[in-house]
Parts: sequence; C-alpha cells; structure tokens
Amino acid sequence: MNPHVTILLQSLIGGIGMGSIYALVALGYSMVYRSMGLVNFAHGNIFMVGAYIGTVFYVSMHTNFVLAFALALLLTAGLGMIVQKILRPLEKMDLIYMMLGTLGIGIVLQNLSIIIWGPDGIAVPFPINNTPWMVKGISIAPYTLVIVGVAALIVIALQLFLNRTKIGLAMRASAQERDMSLALGMNVGLMNGLTLAIGSALAACAGMLVGPVFYVSPDMSTSVGINGFAAAILGGFGSMPGAIVGGLVFGILEQLVATQVSAWSEVIAFVIFVVVLIFKPSGIVGERVVDKL
Repeated sequence: MNPHVTILLQSLIGGIGMGSIYALVALGYSMVYRSMGLVNFAHGNIFMVGAYIGTVFYVSMHTNFVLAFALALLLTAGLGMIVQKILRPLEKMDLIYMMLGTLGIGIVLQNLSIIIWGPDGIAVPFPINNTPWMVKGISIAPYTLVIVGVAALIVIALQLFLNRTKIGLAMRASAQERDMSLALGMNVGLMNGLTLAIGSALAACAGMLVGPVFYVSPDMSTSVGINGFAAAILGGFGSMPGAIVGGLVFGILEQLVATQVSAWSEVIAFVIFVVVLIFKPSGIVGERVVDKL
C-alpha cells in the first residue's frame, strides 16, 4: 500500500478513537446548554473527577473494569445532581452568575482532586490485551475499537432515552417550553438536575475510556476537557449531532497534524478550528438558532 495512504488511514483510525472521546465530552456540554442555556465551565473538571473515581475502583480496589466503569458513571451522575443543587439558587439571577458559579465549582473540584489524589498522574492498565493488529501495514490497537464501540453504544442509548422514554420526553419538553412546563406543574428543577447528571455521566464515560490511554491526572481536565469544549463549538454549540461531528472532526484533525508535526498538533488543530468558525460561526452542523432537547 502507498505509504501516504497508510499514514492517512492510520491517522483516521486514531482520530476516530480520540474523536469519540471528544464527542462524549462535547455531548455533555451541549446537553446542558440546550436544556439550561448554560455553559458549564466545570464540565472538564467533572470529566477528570469521573476518571479518578473509576480509577480508584479499577486500580486501587482491583474491581472489574466494567463494574468500575458503571460505578464511575453512577457516582459522577450524582455529582452532577449536586452541582445542580448548588447552582439552583442562582437560576433566577442573570445567567452570568451561574456561569461564574460553574467556574468556581470547577476550581474547587480541581483543587480537591489534587488534595485527595495528589498532583501526579495514575497509570491505568488496559482492560484488554492491546497488542496492535497489523492489517496491510496499518497498526490497529484493539482498545481503540473498544473506545469507538462503547461511545457509539452510549450515543445510541442516549438517543433512545431522550426519544422513547417518558423521562426523556419530559426533559425535552422542559427544555423547549420552560414556562409552559412550570405552568403544567412539571418539576423543571428536577429535569435540569437530570440533564446535568447525564452530562456528567457522559464526561465520566469519556474519562474512564481515555484513562488507559493517558495518565489520569488533574491536568486532563484542561487537555481533553478543553478539546471537548472546542469540539462542541466546532460542531455547533448546543447541537447534539454537532457535538458528535465536531468531536470526530477535531480528533481526526489533531491526528492528521500530529503525523506531520507532532509538537504542534494541538496548536495547528486549534488554528484550523478558528478558521472554520470564521467562515461558519454557527459550527459545522450550522444551527443558528439552537433547538432545545
């Protein structure tokens, strides 16, 4: 096979794997924004906390990876509910106060993580044999396929939940017509709490999946967390399909650049990201007016 084609395919596979992580993080940002109109600046820190929680069960307590994964999602979803309770007194004030509130919560989570787990990272072993497969000169890490497969299942399950269950439909109704929902006696605060819980669980899912690839450390909230935020904007902030597309595009861009100039991969990826937004400010999917859930 032509070496250039091999490098391109290799980058695409790696990019889809990392892009799946960014897409999960971006989905959390977008869900909260669609439901509450809020940019949750603590989301990257929640992603990091979710990764740590799963790592504690999997590495420190030697729990099965799948069980540690499920526990991380549940406990991080609970953290999302707590965040909503903390922010609730600010809901009747200007939105900027809630955004500042999420910024403060993020700083608290970051510092608590350093106090509890230390500033150094924790190495997480792969839950499966990750010896690469060679297919026509292309190296494929089995764990990359696990990341893509689990992320796809999570996205499908989320869509089914929002479109086929009473709670999911109630969340969508609450997000679309908040005043009408309040008039009908719907508990909008609970719906917002559920949205933050699901968004946090998505972040924990991304954190658990990426843990064996990177060290789980306090710094991952800025690296993967910010890239996930950028992916949400690239796809169209508040758009759920946009979050998925943005995550995959950002991941592939990053990998393609890394094969040429690895030290500048993130810088150049962000430059391309800015150029795209200059010509299409609403993002790739292009929702100028964000529909609610």
